[in-house]
Amino acid sequence: MTTKTDTFMRSAGLIAALTLVSRLLGLVRDCACAAVFGAGVTWDAFAFAFRVPNLFRRLFGEGALSAAFVPAFTEYLELRGTEEASRLAGRVAGALAAALVMLLVAGEVLVLGLLWGLTLSLRWRLALALTAVMLPYMVLVCLAALAGAALQAMRHFAAPAAAPILLNLVWIAAVAAAAPAVSSDARGRIFVVAAGILVAGVLQLALQLAVLQRKGFRWHLSLHVLHPEVRRVAGAMIPVALGMAAFQVNVLLDSLIAIALAGPEEGAAFHVMGRTVAYPMQAGANSVLYYASRLMQMPLGVFGIAVATAVFPALSSHAARRDWEAFSDAVARSVGSMIFIGLPAGVGLMLLRRPIIEVIFERGAFTPAMTARTASTLLAYSTAVWAYCVLNVLTRAFYSLNRQGTAAKVAACMVAANLALNLLLVWPLAEAGLAAATAMTAVVQTGVLWWLLSHQAPLSGAGRRLLATLAKTALATAAMALGCWVGLKAAPDPAGGLGGKLLRLLLPSATGGLAFLAASAALGIEELRALLRQLPARGRAKRA
Repeated sequence: MTTKTDTFMRSAGLIAALTLVSRLLGLVRDCACAAVFGAGVTWDAFAFAFRVPNLFRRLFGEGALSAAFVPAFTEYLELRGTEEASRLAGRVAGALAAALVMLLVAGEVLVLGLLWGLTLSLRWRLALALTAVMLPYMVLVCLAALAGAALQAMRHFAAPAAAPILLNLVWIAAVAAAAPAVSSDARGRIFVVAAGILVAGVLQLALQLAVLQRKGFRWHLSLHVLHPEVRRVAGAMIPVALGMAAFQVNVLLDSLIAIALAGPEEGAAFHVMGRTVAYPMQAGANSVLYYASRLMQMPLGVFGIAVATAVFPALSSHAARRDWEAFSDAVARSVGSMIFIGLPAGVGLMLLRRPIIEVIFERGAFTPAMTARTASTLLAYSTAVWAYCVLNVLTRAFYSLNRQGTAAKVAACMVAANLALNLLLVWPLAEAGLAAATAMTAVVQTGVLWWLLSHQAPLSGAGRRLLATLAKTALATAAMALGCWVGLKAAPDPAGGLGGKLLRLLLPSATGGLAFLAASAALGIEELRALLRQLPARGRAKRA
């Protein structure tokens, strides 16, 4: 008999599989970008410009809007039927489109005003120009995220999870084919890549709408922005947006600091209050942050977001019915899965950071010196991979309880803490200090949210279950670390060829992975058994 846990795990597995494909394509994309653009002024500017529409995507698309819309849409589906749910979706879509267009116009006026009205350095002019090109992506991807949220509430996860695959495919085509055909200059090519982002946004939106139509869903679009249900969703969005804005503002602040405090050359200095101060970083700092964060986000994107996305409708449903036993079980299983995956993934990234970067990025314009800088930054980021994963589940637990304000207040406090740590750590640690600040605040935020959730919802012993999972996973991770160390010692130092670099990555990955699985099985970790139970279930489903 199929249980709710099996259904949830299969949904998470499907999302994880599609996300893995997307992340692998993302690595191909970033590999191509690193070879063409390296880590310098051009990619610094692009990484900053792409984060601006991405910020709005996370806030108003996959973030706050999804967190506010999914519980309301799920309630309508379960209590009022598909027709009323589609009317709710149409009202929200109309209001969202109107708000996004106004934001787009205001953003373009601001960016172009700064670009034409101020005397700026090349890096800032390039960053603002690229921002102006990519800002319309905000509208496309947010509307696509709304359509994807409707699909997720209807328990269809494939199309929303596949949308990033389209982005990566178009991006790769832009870097590898379109850009070289249009320009031989790196700065000319980067604008072709920016235009490709817009093309990808159109395709992402078209995919979600097509799947909704095939499932018989009909939009009842409306511009009645003051409708009570629109106000309800908007009211739920505001605290979520404020809370999620904390992390996104931290990311944007990291980029701003990485560009503003990066010297144009080694030994460069600036003057402030009559004093000469050496820049704490060199040009390329924002590029290094981008490449390191992309690697850190592999386990987060493949597993962390997959599990959080799959469990969110279930949490919302359990909370709506006030089924606290099921709610507690869903929280414990999802957080336990994040610990089981995030802890070894973070340690693995720390141990194998240099071989990973050498294999993926070190070619073309990406030099060994850039590898060293990226490795230091990845080390700092990786200390909190488990926390980044758990945060996705905990915040959605609060959203399902309609206590978005609690998570928002905690996250807002983290903005001030992260900024203070940024300015403190950037001087001794350069860009790695910015990553360390992000990791430290993520760990603190995770602890605070868990403490608050345990006092605001009856979790029925979930804490004891998670402590057992944490202890066993830590032991299995220690075994993995030993296996990685043995593999690294056995692998020869690469002589510069790709084959030697690949061996130095794959051998310790294999020995460490096998050690972790063996230790997990010996310790009887439930999360491993839950994953293994899905294999025969998938086989039966395929045969059927």
